[in-house]
Order: sequence, then structure tokens, then C-alpha cells
Amino acid sequence: MAVPTLGDWSPSVGNLLIGKGFCLFKPVGAAAFYHMGNIPALSLTPKTTLLDHFDSQAGTKTKDLTIVTEKSLELKLDMEEFTANNLAMLMLGTVDRTDPLRPIVNIFATNSLSGHFQFYAANDVGPRWYVDIPSVTFNPSGDFSPISDSKFAVMSVTGSVNVVTGLWGTAQQHPPVGTIAPENILAPYITSSDDVALDALLTCEVGGWIGATSFTYLWKVGGTTPAGTPINEATYQPTGADVSKTVTCAVSGTNAIGTTGPVTTAAVGPVLAY
Repeated sequence: MAVPTLGDWSPSVGNLLIGKGFCLFKPVGAAAFYHMGNIPALSLTPKTTLLDHFDSQAGTKTKDLTIVTEKSLELKLDMEEFTANNLAMLMLGTVDRTDPLRPIVNIFATNSLSGHFQFYAANDVGPRWYVDIPSVTFNPSGDFSPISDSKFAVMSVTGSVNVVTGLWGTAQQHPPVGTIAPENILAPYITSSDDVALDALLTCEVGGWIGATSFTYLWKVGGTTPAGTPINEATYQPTGADVSKTVTCAVSGTNAIGTTGPVTTAAVGPVLAY
């Protein structure tokens, strides 16, 4: 007899679920996934349309065959963070980032928004499921509520899952968070208070991690650790020695089980003299 794998031991209170996690989305044509922020509600609903056949040869008609004529998969989520990307999803818009500090969402610039969706579970209670949907088309189903009367506003969208080479998507169970070293899901990246210039404060955002309780940072300028600078900091301010060089930061995540990384950001710069 085969030994049951994780999640097959039943009945067990270990199979009860209080879901937590985060969502990533990569629109068609985009180079990378982006983090959708805090998602208080997410559901994936399979649906079928049935056609029944009845035998009418004698007496009361009797159903003798049922076939499935249609299959569909619906994805619903509530977005709580009012970023330009999330608002564009609700408004079927595009984002103009000519001024990165004041992005513009062009409302109804598209008829639909399709892309690759991923959900990474980070729950402490119950099985932890990773959901990968290669193609989903989102349509708005909620409101943009800039006035929300003492409660947190949400933007709701509903997606229709599309079949890609016969595959709707997958749901894969992963080990519980407390039993594994951290997982890096979304690479770290550097943001800046200004152009990458002298006196600009560079901040290393950690990206997306599962199970990390602390982080360490390693800044490099032109591929070399800056001399005399504390390297384990989330921020870095370029100096005169950094002009014309690019800057990166490598992040490692740690928990009680171990350390994962370093994971290095894309390079920014070169540092400008003004």
C-alpha cells in the first residue's frame, strides 16, 4: 500500500484552511509580474453546463444520460491597494508613467485585460496551495470608491479563465511555511527618491517572500561593495565615488529553518553627477 502524501491524511484538523497569501499578475505583453498588494478575498469557481437526455419510450420519461456541454472557471478577487496597476485593471485602462510620481490611468483604453495570474499561499493554518493560471481575462465587477465612509475601500474584479494548450491551470500543494526555508517569489528591486544621482536616497524593496522573518542587504556599486559603508541597510545614498557606475542590492531572507538568497535586484543607474 502506498504511503499517503502530504494532504492525503484524512480525517485531520490539519486539512482545515484559513487562507492567506498574495497575488501576482503579468498582463499580456508585459515583461514581468507585479505584486497586486493585499487581497482580502479570492475565489476560484468551476462551473459546468449540463445537458440531460430522457428516455420517452414508455411511461414516465426517465433520464438516462447527462453530458457536459460547457466548462468554465471563474476567478474573483477584491483588491485593497489603490495602485495605478490595480485601478487600471478595474477601469480597463492603461497606465501612463511619463511622470513616475503622478501616473495617469487612461480609463476604458482597452476592452479587456488578459494575462498570467499566480497566487502564493502564506497561511499558517491548513494546507498551503499555489495556484497558477496561465491565461485569465479580467472584467470590472466593482466600484472605484475614493470616498469610503470610515471603512477600507476595495476594488472587485472577475476573471474568466482561458484554456492554453488544453490546460486551465494548476493548484499545487506546498509544505507548511514553518517547515521550510524562505521562498523568494518576486525579485527585489530598487526605488529612488529622485533620479539615480548624488544625494538621492535609494531604497531596496525586498519583493515577495514566503516565510521570511528577517532580511539582510548587500549593496554593490559597479559590482563592488562600497568602501566604508554599512552594507546591511535597506537604503543607500550614492557618493562622488559612485558617479557613472550602476547600483545593485542583493537580499537574503531568513527564518528559523534557514536562509535563502542572495537574490539580486536589476541594476539602476548609472549614478549621475548632479
